[in-house]
Amino acid sequence: MGKTDAFDLAASPGHLLHRAQQFAAEHFAKAMPEGIKLTQRQFAVLAATAAQEGLTQTELVRATGIDRSTLAELVARMVTRKQLRRERVPGDARANAIHLTDEGRSTYETALACARAADAAILDSLPKNKRSSFLETLRRIAMTIEEAEAKLKADAKKEKADAKKAAKKAAKKAAKKAKKKKKKTAKA
Repeated sequence: MGKTDAFDLAASPGHLLHRAQQFAAEHFAKAMPEGIKLTQRQFAVLAATAAQEGLTQTELVRATGIDRSTLAELVARMVTRKQLRRERVPGDARANAIHLTDEGRSTYETALACARAADAAILDSLPKNKRSSFLETLRRIAMTIEEAEAKLKADAKKEKADAKKAAKKAAKKAAKKAKKKKKKTAKA
């Protein structure tokens, strides 16, 4: 492979974002006191729940950006650790409202200062005049992801509706054909 065919990791946004995430996770873990084992995603769930008690798991997916199956797993583990509790949502047997327990609130309050210190370490690694544009760029990327997910969801919903409509049309056509066949058989 020649020099021109080489992939330049130092110029790859995807690779650099991954490395930046590693940096952020490392600083987050280092900031946590002994005895508190909490990941950034778990902290995001605690933070979103602290900001608005009673969110459903679906609403937590939207608030945190964590995919549905991963979030369900996280919540289950955090319920086992007594950091969260689930309550059935009245009128919707499938939905659970998520609440902080006393243990969860205590963990969140301890982790909050640590998360802020980790965020400060990330921003401190940048020149002061680049920090706000860095945050704005990250917000734009996050927004683009949310918009793409919303479009995928809308497309899937439309596809499902179209399939339902096509199935209904095919059923009508089949019923009409069967009715014609029945008439022909009756005449014969």
